[in-house]
This record gives sequence, structure tokens and C-alpha cells, in this order.
Amino acid sequence: MNSDKDCPAGDQLTVAEKLEHLLKQGDRASNDGVPSYKTLAAEIAAQSGESFSGAYLWQLHRGERTNPTLRHLRALAAYFGVPVSYFTDDDVARRMIDEDLLASRELDQSMAEAGVSAVYLRGDLAALSPEGKRMAADMIRQIRDLEQNVNKPPSTPQT
Repeated sequence: MNSDKDCPAGDQLTVAEKLEHLLKQGDRASNDGVPSYKTLAAEIAAQSGESFSGAYLWQLHRGERTNPTLRHLRALAAYFGVPVSYFTDDDVARRMIDEDLLASRELDQSMAEAGVSAVYLRGDLAALSPEGKRMAADMIRQIRDLEQNVNKPPSTPQT
């Protein structure tokens, strides 16, 4: 689900694809980009009170388990801060994924325009919610505009 081609409008999204998108958000992935299923499962179980194992989460993410219970969907939704309908309604999932992709593009564009090249900064900002990405993009634009105005020579008053 890395691009628009990965989730055509007519195709159904799998739980695995929806989970993939959520796992890529925030700081849930380790340095090699693979989430720690054991740690995530323990966090989900602790937050929700539902039994969750790393193996079960791995199976859901890999598409080997395709029919989680509503209890597990509720636990996943609460943990990731999305409505349960994200997992049950493809239109809801697509809207949320599209919103995140658009916000990411806007943030990338504003960082490029401002000359932000620090990889660590890009990574930290990429972990933000769509609203956070838009706010960061606006702040970068405002800082760039302020800097451009400060660096302009003062205009001489006309008499």
C-alpha cells in the first residue's frame, strides 16, 4: 500500500493492507522497518484487556489470518486511534489513507521548498498524524517566509 496503485478504488482492502498502513505510521516500526509484533501485541493487550499475541498480530499483518473477531478489531482500532469502521468499511479506510498520503505530500513539498534535508527530521515529521503534518508544513512555510523577509534589504522610502 505504498502508492495509489496499490489500492485501486474498486478492489477490497484486506485487513493486512489496512494494518500495514497503520504499522507504518508513527514510531511503531523498528530501525529496519519491521514492527516488533511481540511488543505491539503486548501493548494492545495491556491497553484493551484482550488477549493478543505477537504471532497472531504477525499473522494478521501477513494476511495469514483474515477474519479477526470484532473484539480484536476494537482493540486494534483503539490502539491505533482509528474508528473500528477503518477495518470494516473500505471507504473509511481509503479516505483515511488518502488523507494521510495527501498530508505527507504537502509536508514533503514544504520541506523541499524550505530546503529541509535532514533525514532524521523528515523521519520524525513523517510519524505525525495528517493534521500534525499539515501544521508542520504550515509552520515550515511561515518560517521560510519570515526568513525571506528578514534577508531582504530594507526598502528606501520614496519622497
